[in-house]
Amino acid sequence: MRTRDFVLVVVAAVLWGTGGALGSLLADNGAVPPASVAMWRMLIAGVVLTLWLLVRSGIGRLDRAMLIRILLTGALIALFEVLYFTGIELAGVGLATLVAIGSAPVWVAIWDAVRLREAPGATGVVALLIALAGLIALTGSSLNAGGSALAGVGVSLLTGAAFAAVTVSNRTPVPGLGAVRLTALSFSAGGLMLVPVAALSGWGVPEGIDGWGWALALGILATALAYVAYLSGLETVPPFVATIVALLEPLVAAVLGALVFAERLGWWGVVGGVALASAVVVLRPQRDEPVAVP
Repeated sequence: MRTRDFVLVVVAAVLWGTGGALGSLLADNGAVPPASVAMWRMLIAGVVLTLWLLVRSGIGRLDRAMLIRILLTGALIALFEVLYFTGIELAGVGLATLVAIGSAPVWVAIWDAVRLREAPGATGVVALLIALAGLIALTGSSLNAGGSALAGVGVSLLTGAAFAAVTVSNRTPVPGLGAVRLTALSFSAGGLMLVPVAALSGWGVPEGIDGWGWALALGILATALAYVAYLSGLETVPPFVATIVALLEPLVAAVLGALVFAERLGWWGVVGGVALASAVVVLRPQRDEPVAVP
């Protein structure tokens, strides 16, 4: 894998980490329910990137393979958003995050073993174990074992599978469909898919300058730019590695929570953060590997 692509995946994880704080600020500002937060972040990301494409060079012609990839990616990300917020409602933020994000690399490893007859290397397994230990330490203080926790774990496992599916399905890019165009159109489609979900489960619209400011930051910074970076990085970063690096997201979210909302991180949180960062260091490419030309 190329160092540049690995850095792009790291950047994506860091940007995703801002999503929790921005989503909370948006929800608190205008009482926007979770399903509407997910809808707005996808619609804003899709519309902004689509407008940027129109100004630059236009959408361009889309063939059947491109349309399938766009709709598949949009549907999977919309499903991920709905399942993630449902898991949080059932099991709490800590447990839902631990299971959803922590299970994604495992789902990818299972897919690769069954479909491609490939097993992760020793370095990847060690990095995953370090990252999962760090994630447990980071989120352990916020775990909820209430009556609905078991159902929440089940939903969160499906959430991790949805994110793994997004990653695996975009392992090989569609010729002519760049990351920006894919993100723009798939998020526009996914956002529209979430409109009826938001209407049924709780409709909300950002209020005032502050509300729309948080919504735009969530849609552009934590969504549009993050997914463009992630999908671009997948050109050479293996899905198993990418999903482990994505575990940096809760670390960034925890740090922002401590800085913005005065949430207590604690020593276990610090230990978990160091472990997560160490896992990324273990996975970093030692040198740029040549990219195979089909």
